[in-house]
Amino acid sequence: MALCAAVVSGGALFVDSTRTATNAVSDEQINPDRIGEKPAEEEAFSRNGPVVGANGNRLYLDKGETADWGLGNSFRNGLVMTGATPHRLILFTFDDGPDRRTTPLLLDRLDAVGVKAVFFLIARRITGNTPIERQHANIAREIVRRGHIVGSHTHDHLQLPLLGNEDALYQVTQTERVFQKVFNRRPWLIRPPGGARSPRIDRLLWERGYTTMLWNIGAGDFQVSTAEQVFRTWRNVFERRETDEGERGGIIMLHDTYPWSVDAFQLIVMNLMDRNCELLKRGEELFDIVDDPSFFFRARGNRTESAVSPPATLDSNLLASRQERLRRQTAERCRLSTFQ
Repeated sequence: MALCAAVVSGGALFVDSTRTATNAVSDEQINPDRIGEKPAEEEAFSRNGPVVGANGNRLYLDKGETADWGLGNSFRNGLVMTGATPHRLILFTFDDGPDRRTTPLLLDRLDAVGVKAVFFLIARRITGNTPIERQHANIAREIVRRGHIVGSHTHDHLQLPLLGNEDALYQVTQTERVFQKVFNRRPWLIRPPGGARSPRIDRLLWERGYTTMLWNIGAGDFQVSTAEQVFRTWRNVFERRETDEGERGGIIMLHDTYPWSVDAFQLIVMNLMDRNCELLKRGEELFDIVDDPSFFFRARGNRTESAVSPPATLDSNLLASRQERLRRQTAERCRLSTFQ
């Protein structure tokens, strides 16, 4: 299993806690008839339910539109995203999947709390014709069907600056070919393995229209083996970011290939919800788990390939409307929890 050996830095109900991420999912559960191995494009990406647009409004998309959304078409040619923000904006991202043992349960748990995420997939996991690879390709399609976004994590999870131009380009273009086969679309978001970048690699990605998404809140889940350890690391990094950098939110990086990460996701969301109860009492800005990278994205324009996006800020009217909605939801949830 490939690891993201990266530096650690930078009212819905939860599903039944008796379900564990260590339970493997059977072939029948992974491959129902509605998924199929190689469905037609219109069937592969038609779905019931909304995704969220850049203005925070719910959009109902079908067929090719959903495919474009799920492959990050709206986020091409952007500045490098770091996750920096003075607001309590939170975006969840997951690397290294999909994995048939853990990703399906994570998708259910994301649904249970109404959260959309960005998944950075290793292409070699979803190519080929072995039963496991076919399962992984089906799960990758299911990620998009459920309203999440997928991006490139390269073909073999190799750190690109350590490769020559030809090999680095192969890691990128071969991933595009795999995505084209699985999704009928190429990706437009990329997370270089380990977050490793260089001016040379930045230019290579720029020439192909990619937007690089990094992160500012890691949890060290590749270094531990329990959800509690992941949660403690996340909390320490999260609080240190606010104290040292003034960043009260950002892009969280986890891996959907570890059962303890799937469990830690629930702990993190629960903690954010509990914090919102206290923030509401104090009249402070609440944590806002966003459904896509819109708030962290800035078009590149004529800026250089290595230029970094400025800290994500919200228009005052948009911030006020989102916070008002959150306050109503939080007030209801916190009152309910008082009587449980």
